[in-house]
Amino acid sequence: MNNLLGATAEEIALFESFIQRHQVFLKTGFSEITVSENSKLGYEESIVTTLLSTQKKASIERSTYAGFRYALNVLLKSLLMNVAVTNHKHSPKFALRGVIEGFYGTPWSHEQRLRGLAHFSDFGFNRYLLAPKDDPWHRYDWRSELSEDFLSRVTDLMSEGRKNGITVSVAISPGLTVQYCDASDVAAIMVRFKQLHSIGVREFGLFLDDIPARLQSEKDSAKFTSIMQAHSFYCNAVWAELKKLDSENTLAICPLQYHGKATEEYITEFGNALDPDLALIWTGREICSEYLDVADAKVFQANTNHTPLYWDNYPVNDVAMLNELHVGPIEGREKGLENYSLGYFANPMDRFELSLISLSTIGDYLWDTQGYDPQVSWEYSLTLLMDNSGDRAAIRNLLRGCFESCLRVNPAPDFSAMLEAASFSWKTGKPAQAAQLVQAHSQQMLRDVATIKSAQFSQPQWREESLKWLTKYEAVGKALMEVADILSTCGVSKNSNLSGSKADLAVIKSIRASLNSDPTRLFGSGLDMTLAELADEIRWSLTA
Repeated sequence: MNNLLGATAEEIALFESFIQRHQVFLKTGFSEITVSENSKLGYEESIVTTLLSTQKKASIERSTYAGFRYALNVLLKSLLMNVAVTNHKHSPKFALRGVIEGFYGTPWSHEQRLRGLAHFSDFGFNRYLLAPKDDPWHRYDWRSELSEDFLSRVTDLMSEGRKNGITVSVAISPGLTVQYCDASDVAAIMVRFKQLHSIGVREFGLFLDDIPARLQSEKDSAKFTSIMQAHSFYCNAVWAELKKLDSENTLAICPLQYHGKATEEYITEFGNALDPDLALIWTGREICSEYLDVADAKVFQANTNHTPLYWDNYPVNDVAMLNELHVGPIEGREKGLENYSLGYFANPMDRFELSLISLSTIGDYLWDTQGYDPQVSWEYSLTLLMDNSGDRAAIRNLLRGCFESCLRVNPAPDFSAMLEAASFSWKTGKPAQAAQLVQAHSQQMLRDVATIKSAQFSQPQWREESLKWLTKYEAVGKALMEVADILSTCGVSKNSNLSGSKADLAVIKSIRASLNSDPTRLFGSGLDMTLAELADEIRWSLTA
Protein backbone atom coordinates (compact mmCIF):
# COMPACT_ATOMS: atom_id res chain seq x y z
CA MET A 1 0.00 0.00 0.00
CA ASN A 2 1.38 3.39 -0.92
CA ASN A 3 -0.66 6.28 0.46
CA LEU A 4 0.42 9.51 -1.24
CA LEU A 5 -0.55 12.51 0.89
CA GLY A 6 -0.40 16.14 -0.25
CA ALA A 7 0.43 15.37 -3.90
CA THR A 8 -1.18 17.05 -6.88
CA ALA A 9 -3.36 15.11 -9.31
CA GLU A 10 -0.51 15.19 -11.86
CA GLU A 11 1.93 13.81 -9.29
CA ILE A 12 -0.48 11.05 -8.29
CA ALA A 13 -0.87 9.99 -11.94
CA LEU A 14 2.92 9.92 -12.34
CA PHE A 15 3.34 7.91 -9.15
CA GLU A 16 0.79 5.31 -10.26
CA SER A 17 2.63 4.69 -13.53
CA PHE A 18 5.95 4.68 -11.67
CA ILE A 19 4.96 1.96 -9.20
CA GLN A 20 3.52 -0.19 -11.98
CA ARG A 21 6.93 -0.09 -13.62
CA HIS A 22 8.72 -0.76 -10.33
CA GLN A 23 6.91 -3.57 -8.57
CA VAL A 24 9.01 -3.20 -5.43
CA PHE A 25 6.65 -0.38 -4.48
CA LEU A 26 3.71 -2.77 -4.67
CA LYS A 27 5.51 -5.55 -2.81
CA THR A 28 7.43 -3.73 -0.08
CA GLY A 29 6.74 -0.05 -0.72
CA PHE A 30 6.09 2.71 1.76
CA SER A 31 2.88 2.67 3.73
CA GLU A 32 2.76 6.45 3.55
CA ILE A 33 4.49 9.12 1.48
CA THR A 34 3.93 12.76 2.42
CA VAL A 35 4.48 15.45 -0.21
CA SER A 36 4.87 19.10 0.74
CA GLU A 37 5.78 22.43 -0.83
CA ASN A 38 9.20 24.05 -0.31
CA SER A 39 9.46 27.19 -2.41
CA LYS A 40 13.18 27.54 -1.65
CA LEU A 41 14.06 24.46 -3.70
CA GLY A 42 15.19 24.69 -7.32
CA TYR A 43 13.39 23.33 -10.39
CA GLU A 44 14.65 19.74 -10.16
CA GLU A 45 15.53 19.70 -6.47
CA SER A 46 13.89 17.81 -3.63
CA ILE A 47 14.45 16.93 0.00
CA VAL A 48 13.72 13.28 0.73
CA THR A 49 13.56 11.36 4.01
CA THR A 50 12.77 7.66 4.41
CA LEU A 51 12.06 5.48 7.44
CA LEU A 52 12.69 1.81 6.70
CA SER A 53 12.65 0.14 10.12
CA THR A 54 9.39 -0.14 12.05
CA GLN A 55 7.25 1.97 9.75
CA LYS A 56 8.02 2.39 6.07
CA LYS A 57 7.26 6.06 5.71
CA ALA A 58 8.76 8.73 3.49
CA SER A 59 8.51 12.45 2.91
CA ILE A 60 9.18 14.57 -0.17
CA GLU A 61 9.68 18.33 -0.22
CA ARG A 62 9.60 19.96 -3.66
CA SER A 63 8.67 23.18 -5.36
CA THR A 64 7.94 21.74 -8.82
CA TYR A 65 6.64 18.64 -10.57
CA ALA A 66 10.20 17.93 -11.78
CA GLY A 67 11.42 17.91 -8.19
CA PHE A 68 8.77 15.35 -7.31
CA ARG A 69 9.67 13.24 -10.36
CA TYR A 70 13.31 12.89 -9.41
CA ALA A 71 12.47 12.39 -5.73
CA LEU A 72 10.76 9.14 -6.76
CA ASN A 73 14.13 7.87 -8.00
CA VAL A 74 15.57 8.50 -4.54
CA LEU A 75 12.72 6.53 -2.93
CA LEU A 76 13.22 3.68 -5.38
CA LYS A 77 16.94 3.41 -4.65
CA SER A 78 16.20 3.49 -0.93
CA LEU A 79 13.89 0.48 -1.29
CA LEU A 80 16.04 -1.54 -3.69
CA MET A 81 19.25 -1.01 -1.71
CA ASN A 82 17.49 -1.11 1.68
CA VAL A 83 19.24 2.08 2.74
CA ALA A 84 17.46 4.84 4.63
CA VAL A 85 17.70 8.38 3.23
CA THR A 86 18.31 11.29 5.55
CA ASN A 87 16.92 14.80 5.32
CA HIS A 88 19.15 15.67 2.38
CA LYS A 89 18.67 17.94 -0.64
CA HIS A 90 18.95 16.07 -3.95
CA SER A 91 19.84 18.07 -7.03
CA PRO A 92 21.61 17.29 -10.33
CA LYS A 93 25.13 18.40 -11.21
CA PHE A 94 24.57 18.63 -14.99
CA ALA A 95 21.68 20.92 -15.89
CA LEU A 96 21.18 19.23 -19.28
CA ARG A 97 21.28 15.42 -19.13
CA GLY A 98 20.30 13.72 -22.34
CA VAL A 99 20.07 10.62 -24.49
CA ILE A 100 20.63 11.13 -28.22
CA GLU A 101 19.39 8.46 -30.59
CA GLY A 102 22.21 9.21 -33.00
CA PHE A 103 23.61 5.80 -33.97
CA TYR A 104 23.98 4.07 -37.35
CA GLY A 105 21.84 0.95 -37.70
CA THR A 106 18.21 0.06 -37.19
CA PRO A 107 16.44 2.94 -35.41
CA TRP A 108 14.52 2.26 -32.25
CA SER A 109 10.83 1.57 -32.68
CA HIS A 110 8.22 4.08 -31.58
CA GLU A 111 7.25 1.76 -28.74
CA GLN A 112 10.84 1.52 -27.56
CA ARG A 113 11.20 5.29 -27.60
CA LEU A 114 8.04 5.72 -25.54
CA ARG A 115 9.24 3.17 -22.99
CA GLY A 116 12.67 4.70 -23.11
CA LEU A 117 11.40 8.07 -21.93
CA ALA A 118 10.12 6.54 -18.69
CA HIS A 119 13.40 4.67 -18.17
CA PHE A 120 15.49 7.74 -18.94
CA SER A 121 13.61 9.65 -16.30
CA ASP A 122 14.23 6.81 -13.84
CA PHE A 123 17.94 7.34 -14.52
CA GLY A 124 17.74 11.12 -13.97
CA PHE A 125 17.86 12.29 -17.61
CA ASN A 126 15.84 15.32 -18.70
CA ARG A 127 16.43 15.39 -22.49
CA TYR A 128 15.88 13.05 -25.44
CA LEU A 129 17.20 14.05 -28.88
CA LEU A 130 15.84 12.24 -31.92
CA ALA A 131 18.51 11.94 -34.63
CA PRO A 132 18.76 8.35 -35.96
CA LYS A 133 21.42 8.26 -38.69
CA ASP A 134 19.82 5.59 -40.86
CA ASP A 135 16.25 6.85 -40.72
CA PRO A 136 15.76 8.58 -44.12
CA TRP A 137 13.85 11.60 -42.75
CA HIS A 138 16.88 12.65 -40.68
CA ARG A 139 19.69 12.59 -43.24
CA TYR A 140 18.89 11.41 -46.76
CA ASP A 141 15.47 12.90 -47.39
CA TRP A 142 15.79 16.09 -45.42
CA ARG A 143 14.23 18.50 -47.95
CA SER A 144 10.77 16.93 -48.02
CA GLU A 145 8.08 17.86 -45.53
CA LEU A 146 7.73 15.67 -42.48
CA SER A 147 4.77 13.31 -42.73
CA GLU A 148 1.71 13.63 -40.55
CA ASP A 149 2.48 10.18 -39.18
CA PHE A 150 5.95 11.30 -38.13
CA LEU A 151 4.61 14.47 -36.50
CA SER A 152 2.00 12.40 -34.69
CA ARG A 153 4.72 10.12 -33.30
CA VAL A 154 6.79 13.08 -32.16
CA THR A 155 3.67 14.49 -30.49
CA ASP A 156 3.28 11.18 -28.64
CA LEU A 157 6.90 11.34 -27.53
CA MET A 158 6.53 14.88 -26.30
CA SER A 159 3.43 13.97 -24.31
CA GLU A 160 5.17 11.01 -22.69
CA GLY A 161 8.24 13.16 -22.15
CA ARG A 162 6.25 15.80 -20.27
CA LYS A 163 4.87 13.13 -17.92
CA ASN A 164 8.44 12.11 -17.10
CA GLY A 165 10.13 15.50 -16.99
CA ILE A 166 11.93 15.00 -20.30
CA THR A 167 12.12 17.54 -23.12
CA VAL A 168 12.07 15.99 -26.61
CA SER A 169 14.29 17.55 -29.28
CA VAL A 170 14.65 16.78 -33.00
CA ALA A 171 17.69 17.18 -35.27
CA ILE A 172 18.04 17.35 -39.06
CA SER A 173 21.26 16.45 -40.91
CA PRO A 174 21.30 18.13 -44.36
CA GLY A 175 25.04 18.04 -45.03
CA LEU A 176 25.19 15.29 -47.64
CA THR A 177 23.38 17.37 -50.27
CA VAL A 178 22.90 20.90 -48.93
CA GLN A 179 24.04 23.95 -50.89
CA TYR A 180 25.18 26.30 -48.15
CA CYS A 181 24.84 29.56 -50.08
CA ASP A 182 21.36 28.78 -51.37
CA ALA A 183 18.58 30.55 -49.49
CA SER A 184 16.18 27.86 -50.67
CA ASP A 185 18.12 25.28 -48.61
CA VAL A 186 17.72 27.48 -45.55
CA ALA A 187 14.02 27.65 -46.35
CA ALA A 188 13.87 23.87 -46.86
CA ILE A 189 15.13 23.02 -43.39
CA MET A 190 12.94 25.75 -41.92
CA VAL A 191 9.86 24.07 -43.41
CA ARG A 192 10.61 21.12 -41.16
CA PHE A 193 11.50 23.21 -38.15
CA LYS A 194 8.23 25.13 -38.53
CA GLN A 195 6.32 21.84 -38.70
CA LEU A 196 8.01 20.65 -35.53
CA HIS A 197 7.46 24.03 -33.86
CA SER A 198 3.75 23.80 -34.64
CA ILE A 199 3.46 20.66 -32.47
CA GLY A 200 5.47 22.14 -29.59
CA VAL A 201 9.14 21.36 -30.28
CA ARG A 202 11.40 24.18 -29.09
CA GLU A 203 14.83 22.54 -29.05
CA PHE A 204 16.36 21.71 -32.45
CA GLY A 205 19.54 20.24 -33.87
CA LEU A 206 21.39 20.96 -37.14
CA PHE A 207 24.00 18.29 -37.79
CA LEU A 208 26.94 18.49 -40.20
CA ASP A 209 28.80 15.41 -38.99
CA ASP A 210 30.06 12.55 -41.17
CA ILE A 211 29.85 14.44 -44.46
CA PRO A 212 32.46 15.30 -47.16
CA ALA A 213 35.16 17.65 -45.85
CA ARG A 214 35.19 19.84 -48.96
CA LEU A 215 32.79 22.10 -50.83
CA GLN A 216 30.94 20.10 -53.48
CA SER A 217 28.76 22.78 -55.09
CA GLU A 218 30.22 25.16 -57.69
CA LYS A 219 28.14 28.00 -56.27
CA ASP A 220 29.50 27.30 -52.77
CA SER A 221 33.07 27.18 -54.09
CA ALA A 222 32.54 30.55 -55.78
CA LYS A 223 31.09 32.19 -52.65
CA PHE A 224 33.17 30.70 -49.82
CA THR A 225 36.90 30.46 -49.26
CA SER A 226 36.63 27.44 -46.95
CA ILE A 227 34.16 24.83 -45.79
CA MET A 228 34.32 26.39 -42.31
CA GLN A 229 33.01 29.65 -43.75
CA ALA A 230 30.23 27.83 -45.62
CA HIS A 231 29.16 25.92 -42.53
CA SER A 232 29.08 28.94 -40.22
CA PHE A 233 27.19 30.97 -42.85
CA TYR A 234 24.50 28.30 -43.21
CA CYS A 235 24.13 27.62 -39.49
CA ASN A 236 23.86 31.32 -38.67
CA ALA A 237 21.29 31.80 -41.46
CA VAL A 238 19.13 28.95 -40.14
CA TRP A 239 19.48 30.28 -36.61
CA ALA A 240 18.33 33.76 -37.69
CA GLU A 241 15.14 32.25 -39.12
CA LEU A 242 14.60 30.05 -36.11
CA LYS A 243 14.86 33.02 -33.74
CA LYS A 244 12.34 34.93 -35.85
CA LEU A 245 9.95 32.02 -35.50
CA ASP A 246 10.15 31.92 -31.70
CA SER A 247 12.55 33.54 -29.24
CA GLU A 248 12.29 30.45 -27.01
CA ASN A 249 13.80 28.19 -29.69
CA THR A 250 17.28 26.77 -29.22
CA LEU A 251 19.62 25.21 -31.77
CA ALA A 252 22.49 22.77 -31.26
CA ILE A 253 25.11 22.38 -34.01
CA CYS A 254 27.15 19.25 -34.63
CA PRO A 255 30.14 20.40 -36.71
CA LEU A 256 32.01 18.56 -39.43
CA GLN A 257 34.94 18.17 -37.03
CA TYR A 258 33.40 17.12 -33.76
CA HIS A 259 36.41 15.62 -31.98
CA GLY A 260 40.08 16.41 -31.43
CA LYS A 261 42.21 18.72 -29.32
CA ALA A 262 40.03 21.77 -30.15
CA THR A 263 43.11 23.53 -31.53
CA GLU A 264 42.49 22.48 -35.13
CA GLU A 265 41.81 25.06 -37.84
CA TYR A 266 38.27 23.97 -38.68
CA ILE A 267 36.78 23.93 -35.19
CA THR A 268 38.46 27.14 -34.03
CA GLU A 269 37.44 29.13 -37.12
CA PHE A 270 33.98 27.60 -37.22
CA GLY A 271 33.34 28.14 -33.52
CA ASN A 272 34.40 31.77 -33.60
CA ALA A 273 32.28 32.52 -36.67
CA LEU A 274 29.24 30.79 -35.15
CA ASP A 275 26.63 32.84 -33.32
CA PRO A 276 27.53 32.59 -29.60
CA ASP A 277 23.94 31.66 -28.74
CA LEU A 278 24.26 28.38 -30.64
CA ALA A 279 25.24 25.23 -28.76
CA LEU A 280 28.32 23.53 -30.22
CA ILE A 281 28.55 19.73 -29.92
CA TRP A 282 31.83 17.98 -29.11
CA THR A 283 32.73 14.31 -28.50
CA GLY A 284 36.12 14.89 -26.88
CA ARG A 285 39.58 13.85 -28.06
CA GLU A 286 38.19 10.96 -30.11
CA ILE A 287 34.95 9.97 -31.84
CA CYS A 288 34.60 7.50 -28.97
CA SER A 289 36.67 9.08 -26.20
CA GLU A 290 38.47 7.17 -23.50
CA TYR A 291 38.08 10.16 -21.20
CA LEU A 292 36.42 13.57 -20.98
CA ASP A 293 38.12 16.07 -18.72
CA VAL A 294 38.00 19.66 -17.55
CA ALA A 295 41.33 20.63 -19.11
CA ASP A 296 40.13 19.79 -22.63
CA ALA A 297 36.79 21.51 -22.01
CA LYS A 298 38.64 24.71 -21.07
CA VAL A 299 40.72 24.52 -24.26
CA PHE A 300 37.58 24.04 -26.33
CA GLN A 301 35.89 27.06 -24.76
CA ALA A 302 38.93 29.29 -25.13
CA ASN A 303 39.53 28.40 -28.79
CA THR A 304 35.96 28.24 -30.08
CA ASN A 305 34.24 30.84 -27.88
CA HIS A 306 31.68 28.16 -27.03
CA THR A 307 31.21 26.00 -23.96
CA PRO A 308 31.08 22.39 -25.21
CA LEU A 309 27.85 20.42 -25.38
CA TYR A 310 29.11 16.86 -25.02
CA TRP A 311 27.94 14.08 -27.30
CA ASP A 312 29.43 10.98 -25.68
CA ASN A 313 29.69 8.02 -28.06
CA TYR A 314 29.11 5.47 -25.37
CA PRO A 315 27.48 2.94 -25.13
CA VAL A 316 26.97 3.06 -28.92
CA ASN A 317 28.55 0.09 -30.76
CA ASP A 318 27.91 0.87 -34.43
CA VAL A 319 30.21 0.81 -37.51
CA ALA A 320 33.58 -0.71 -36.50
CA MET A 321 32.33 -1.69 -33.02
CA LEU A 322 29.54 -4.07 -34.05
CA ASN A 323 31.25 -7.07 -32.47
CA GLU A 324 31.49 -5.34 -29.10
CA LEU A 325 28.63 -5.18 -26.61
CA HIS A 326 28.89 -1.99 -24.58
CA VAL A 327 27.19 -2.79 -21.30
CA GLY A 328 29.76 -1.62 -18.76
CA PRO A 329 29.44 1.44 -16.52
CA ILE A 330 30.59 4.82 -17.77
CA GLU A 331 34.13 5.62 -16.65
CA GLY A 332 36.78 8.21 -17.38
CA ARG A 333 34.45 11.24 -17.14
CA GLU A 334 35.94 13.76 -14.75
CA LYS A 335 34.27 15.08 -11.63
CA GLY A 336 33.42 18.74 -12.07
CA LEU A 337 32.97 18.52 -15.85
CA GLU A 338 29.48 19.93 -15.37
CA ASN A 339 31.05 23.32 -14.56
CA TYR A 340 32.66 23.50 -18.01
CA SER A 341 29.90 22.08 -20.19
CA LEU A 342 26.46 23.11 -21.43
CA GLY A 343 25.35 19.53 -20.94
CA TYR A 344 25.84 15.94 -21.94
CA PHE A 345 24.12 13.56 -24.37
CA ALA A 346 24.82 9.81 -24.38
CA ASN A 347 24.57 7.97 -27.70
CA PRO A 348 23.21 4.43 -27.06
CA MET A 349 23.31 1.18 -29.03
CA ASP A 350 20.61 0.09 -31.45
CA ARG A 351 20.08 -2.67 -28.86
CA PHE A 352 17.54 -0.74 -26.84
CA GLU A 353 17.12 -3.02 -23.83
CA LEU A 354 20.81 -3.59 -23.16
CA SER A 355 21.57 0.10 -23.68
CA LEU A 356 19.55 0.82 -20.55
CA ILE A 357 22.21 -0.81 -18.36
CA SER A 358 24.97 1.64 -19.26
CA LEU A 359 22.56 4.56 -19.59
CA SER A 360 21.53 4.03 -15.99
CA THR A 361 25.14 4.49 -14.87
CA ILE A 362 25.54 7.57 -17.06
CA GLY A 363 22.46 9.05 -15.44
CA ASP A 364 24.05 8.45 -12.03
CA TYR A 365 27.24 10.20 -13.11
CA LEU A 366 25.37 13.21 -14.54
CA TRP A 367 23.26 13.55 -11.41
CA ASP A 368 26.13 13.28 -8.94
CA THR A 369 29.60 13.50 -10.50
CA GLN A 370 31.27 13.75 -7.10
CA GLY A 371 29.67 10.68 -5.54
CA TYR A 372 29.56 8.50 -8.65
CA ASP A 373 31.05 5.01 -8.27
CA PRO A 374 31.06 3.01 -11.54
CA GLN A 375 30.86 -0.46 -10.01
CA VAL A 376 28.22 0.41 -7.42
CA SER A 377 26.17 2.16 -10.08
CA TRP A 378 26.44 -0.80 -12.46
CA GLU A 379 25.30 -3.31 -9.86
CA TYR A 380 22.37 -1.06 -9.01
CA SER A 381 21.40 -0.76 -12.68
CA LEU A 382 21.01 -4.55 -12.89
CA THR A 383 18.91 -4.58 -9.74
CA LEU A 384 16.80 -1.74 -11.09
CA LEU A 385 16.19 -3.39 -14.45
CA MET A 386 15.81 -7.06 -13.50
CA ASP A 387 13.76 -8.24 -10.51
CA ASN A 388 14.57 -11.97 -10.65
CA SER A 389 17.78 -12.50 -8.66
CA GLY A 390 18.64 -15.87 -10.26
CA ASP A 391 18.22 -14.52 -13.78
CA ARG A 392 20.14 -11.41 -12.79
CA ALA A 393 23.10 -13.46 -11.52
CA ALA A 394 23.29 -15.43 -14.80
CA ILE A 395 23.10 -12.43 -17.12
CA ARG A 396 25.51 -10.55 -14.86
CA ASN A 397 28.18 -13.19 -15.47
CA LEU A 398 27.70 -12.91 -19.24
CA LEU A 399 27.69 -9.11 -19.30
CA ARG A 400 30.81 -8.83 -17.14
CA GLY A 401 32.68 -10.49 -19.97
CA CYS A 402 31.55 -7.75 -22.38
CA PHE A 403 33.20 -4.64 -20.93
CA GLU A 404 35.56 -4.13 -23.89
CA SER A 405 35.11 -0.63 -25.32
CA CYS A 406 36.79 2.71 -25.91
CA LEU A 407 36.83 3.19 -22.15
CA ARG A 408 39.91 0.95 -21.89
CA VAL A 409 38.76 -0.85 -18.78
CA ASN A 410 39.30 -4.53 -17.99
CA PRO A 411 37.10 -6.23 -20.62
CA ALA A 412 36.30 -9.18 -18.34
CA PRO A 413 37.22 -8.61 -14.66
CA ASP A 414 35.91 -11.90 -13.26
CA PHE A 415 37.11 -14.07 -16.15
CA SER A 416 40.53 -12.41 -16.14
CA ALA A 417 40.92 -13.07 -12.41
CA MET A 418 40.12 -16.77 -12.93
CA LEU A 419 42.62 -17.06 -15.81
CA GLU A 420 45.33 -15.38 -13.76
CA ALA A 421 44.74 -17.72 -10.81
CA ALA A 422 44.69 -20.82 -13.05
CA SER A 423 47.80 -19.74 -14.93
CA PHE A 424 49.69 -19.10 -11.70
CA SER A 425 48.68 -22.54 -10.42
CA TRP A 426 49.98 -24.53 -13.38
CA LYS A 427 53.12 -22.38 -13.67
CA THR A 428 53.96 -23.18 -10.04
CA GLY A 429 53.57 -26.92 -10.48
CA LYS A 430 49.88 -27.32 -9.53
CA PRO A 431 48.03 -28.23 -12.78
CA ALA A 432 45.33 -30.15 -10.87
CA GLN A 433 44.47 -27.00 -8.94
CA ALA A 434 44.37 -25.03 -12.19
CA ALA A 435 42.06 -27.67 -13.67
CA GLN A 436 39.66 -27.29 -10.75
CA LEU A 437 39.53 -23.51 -11.17
CA VAL A 438 38.90 -23.73 -14.91
CA GLN A 439 36.34 -26.52 -14.55
CA ALA A 440 34.36 -24.68 -11.86
CA HIS A 441 34.20 -21.55 -14.03
CA SER A 442 33.19 -23.58 -17.05
CA GLN A 443 30.39 -25.30 -15.17
CA GLN A 444 29.08 -21.95 -13.93
CA MET A 445 29.13 -20.54 -17.46
CA LEU A 446 27.12 -23.46 -18.81
CA ARG A 447 24.60 -23.08 -15.95
CA ASP A 448 24.33 -19.38 -16.88
CA VAL A 449 23.62 -20.33 -20.49
CA ALA A 450 20.90 -22.76 -19.43
CA THR A 451 19.25 -20.09 -17.27
CA ILE A 452 19.33 -17.43 -19.98
CA LYS A 453 18.08 -19.83 -22.67
CA SER A 454 15.23 -21.05 -20.45
CA ALA A 455 11.69 -20.21 -21.48
CA GLN A 456 11.21 -18.87 -17.94
CA PHE A 457 13.99 -16.29 -18.25
CA SER A 458 12.43 -13.01 -17.13
CA GLN A 459 14.09 -10.75 -19.73
CA PRO A 460 13.83 -12.47 -23.12
CA GLN A 461 14.65 -9.16 -24.86
CA TRP A 462 18.06 -9.18 -23.15
CA ARG A 463 18.61 -12.72 -24.40
CA GLU A 464 17.71 -11.80 -27.97
CA GLU A 465 19.87 -8.67 -28.02
CA SER A 466 22.89 -10.50 -26.57
CA LEU A 467 22.42 -13.70 -28.58
CA LYS A 468 25.69 -13.73 -30.50
CA TRP A 469 27.63 -13.01 -27.30
CA LEU A 470 25.65 -15.70 -25.48
CA THR A 471 26.51 -18.16 -28.27
CA LYS A 472 30.21 -17.44 -27.89
CA TYR A 473 29.89 -17.53 -24.09
CA GLU A 474 28.57 -21.09 -24.40
CA ALA A 475 31.35 -22.01 -26.82
CA VAL A 476 33.97 -20.69 -24.39
CA GLY A 477 32.33 -22.59 -21.53
CA LYS A 478 32.60 -25.86 -23.47
CA ALA A 479 36.16 -25.06 -24.53
CA LEU A 480 37.17 -24.49 -20.92
CA MET A 481 35.94 -27.99 -20.06
CA GLU A 482 38.42 -29.34 -22.60
CA VAL A 483 41.17 -27.16 -21.15
CA ALA A 484 40.36 -28.43 -17.65
CA ASP A 485 40.63 -32.02 -18.92
CA ILE A 486 44.09 -31.26 -20.40
CA LEU A 487 45.31 -29.64 -17.18
CA SER A 488 44.03 -32.54 -15.08
CA THR A 489 46.19 -35.02 -17.04
CA CYS A 490 49.32 -32.87 -17.36
CA GLY A 491 52.41 -33.89 -15.49
CA VAL A 492 54.99 -31.74 -13.76
CA SER A 493 58.73 -31.92 -14.42
CA LYS A 494 61.37 -31.76 -11.71
CA ASN A 495 61.73 -28.02 -12.25
CA SER A 496 57.91 -27.55 -11.90
CA ASN A 497 57.33 -27.05 -15.60
CA LEU A 498 54.13 -28.40 -17.13
CA SER A 499 54.36 -31.50 -19.34
CA GLY A 500 51.76 -32.74 -21.80
CA SER A 501 51.24 -34.54 -25.11
CA LYS A 502 51.02 -33.80 -28.82
CA ALA A 503 47.31 -34.62 -28.57
CA ASP A 504 46.97 -31.84 -25.96
CA LEU A 505 48.60 -29.40 -28.37
CA ALA A 506 46.22 -30.41 -31.14
CA VAL A 507 43.20 -29.81 -28.88
CA ILE A 508 44.45 -26.38 -27.81
CA LYS A 509 45.16 -25.44 -31.42
CA SER A 510 41.64 -26.51 -32.42
CA ILE A 511 40.06 -24.53 -29.55
CA ARG A 512 41.96 -21.36 -30.47
CA ALA A 513 41.07 -21.67 -34.15
CA SER A 514 37.40 -22.27 -33.40
CA LEU A 515 37.05 -19.37 -30.96
CA ASN A 516 39.05 -16.96 -33.12
CA SER A 517 36.89 -17.77 -36.15
CA ASP A 518 34.04 -15.97 -34.40
CA PRO A 519 34.80 -12.21 -34.40
CA THR A 520 32.37 -11.55 -31.53
CA ARG A 521 34.31 -9.78 -28.79
CA LEU A 522 34.03 -11.55 -25.45
CA PHE A 523 36.54 -11.66 -22.59
CA GLY A 524 39.03 -9.55 -24.53
CA SER A 525 42.24 -11.28 -25.67
CA GLY A 526 43.10 -12.86 -22.33
CA LEU A 527 41.85 -16.37 -23.10
CA ASP A 528 43.71 -16.67 -26.39
CA MET A 529 46.93 -15.42 -24.78
CA THR A 530 46.55 -17.90 -21.91
CA LEU A 531 45.93 -20.79 -24.30
CA ALA A 532 49.00 -19.76 -26.30
CA GLU A 533 51.09 -19.82 -23.11
CA LEU A 534 49.70 -23.23 -22.17
CA ALA A 535 50.54 -24.61 -25.62
CA ASP A 536 54.06 -23.18 -25.40
CA GLU A 537 54.73 -24.87 -22.05
CA ILE A 538 53.52 -28.22 -23.34
CA ARG A 539 55.55 -27.80 -26.54
CA TRP A 540 58.69 -27.05 -24.54
CA SER A 541 58.14 -30.17 -22.43
CA LEU A 542 58.07 -32.29 -25.59
CA THR A 543 61.41 -30.92 -26.79
CA ALA A 544 63.19 -30.98 -23.43
